[in-house]
Amino acid sequence: MSEILEKYKWIGPIIEKMDRDLKRIFMKNFRMRDKNFFPEGDYKADIKNLVNCMLCPNMCRFDCGTLQTSLTETMSPAYKARIGYYLTIGLIDPMKKENQDFINLMYKCTNEENCKIWCPFEFSVVSLLETVREDLNDKNLMPDYCKQQIDKLNNTNTIEEYNIYRTYTEKGIENIETDGNDEVFYYIGCESMKFPEVIKANIEILKKAGIKFSTNLDSKICCGGPAFNIREMETANKFAMKNKELIEATGAKTIISDCPGCILTLSNRYEKLGVKIEKQIIHIVQFFKKLIDDGKLSFKNKIPEEFRKITIHDPCLIARNLKDTESIRFILNRIPDLEIFEPLYNKDYVHCCGWSGTNHWADRDLAIREARNRINELKDTGVNIFISACPLCELGLAYGIDENEKEKYKIMDISELIIRIL
Repeated sequence: MSEILEKYKWIGPIIEKMDRDLKRIFMKNFRMRDKNFFPEGDYKADIKNLVNCMLCPNMCRFDCGTLQTSLTETMSPAYKARIGYYLTIGLIDPMKKENQDFINLMYKCTNEENCKIWCPFEFSVVSLLETVREDLNDKNLMPDYCKQQIDKLNNTNTIEEYNIYRTYTEKGIENIETDGNDEVFYYIGCESMKFPEVIKANIEILKKAGIKFSTNLDSKICCGGPAFNIREMETANKFAMKNKELIEATGAKTIISDCPGCILTLSNRYEKLGVKIEKQIIHIVQFFKKLIDDGKLSFKNKIPEEFRKITIHDPCLIARNLKDTESIRFILNRIPDLEIFEPLYNKDYVHCCGWSGTNHWADRDLAIREARNRINELKDTGVNIFISACPLCELGLAYGIDENEKEKYKIMDISELIIRIL
């Protein structure tokens, strides 16, 4: 509470300077907010916090990626919360065709959660919008671009038009089947399969550390994260149950993934559904940090000259959801002769690659422009090697680099750096 009061102490003098009549109206309306704003009825939308958000001074608007990219007030967190509130209580009729743009607005949000950093209530607007999406889904108003994602999940068990895991042979990825007694299960994300060199590097690193692990690509499926983002909970629950069975069959006590979205889904999101996986579930950089701590990984080779100056792009989901900005830096700081140039917006204050959440389905052009903004911030460090630890970030950031600069700038996963010096 003291932190909240400190953050918003500037409001006090404003209220004090109000004349008596205005102050009386202000305080009366504040006391009556529950009666005036909270409608009767059974809603899945988080009405209370939508109201809190839309009435807030809205400091987070200055650091919202979609707002700063679009430069239109429509994209501000409070405006989205207000529209979500209006759609829920019927002040905007979601059933009318002319209101489709308002529905689409509920999906023009990434999972970056910059808003949470500035929020006195410590909630994220994307989480609030997800509750609105559940009510829209109940009214059969899910947008077509979201239906397409759900169809892909149900038809291929992945977020692609085909089962992307079955491409491991042609991509030269080794599949390691479980014998039911693994130390670790390396849970490879759908989008990670678009980066075979990263997967190969991770497999080689685990082997060099002497870890007994499996990948089980013949039976691997998506974590169901996209269904959670869309809030199609029947599909989400189906994938949660399937993944719980697949994971428990490995016998592994530790589950690692190269995808922060998978980690978030397998742990927090499954738990909220009542599907508890009784395993340690951590991101692969956290596992690599532990291997270094335990002396199972050490850097023996010199880093090549062309990779000696790098900058870090913190994945939003690792920095703000998994609350870890140190593992990637711990590893990089152990590499001799490596120079790290931090971007202005880093760690908890990192700006998004544009490719998380549902925004890149709802407005691909907006997502690409947000990626370009982030790339420009990384370029401001003066180096041309951008290191991250998330396939979605690496995919999104690539869209932000102009074609004529593709040769100049290189986006790398941290594992691709590590494998060069083991």
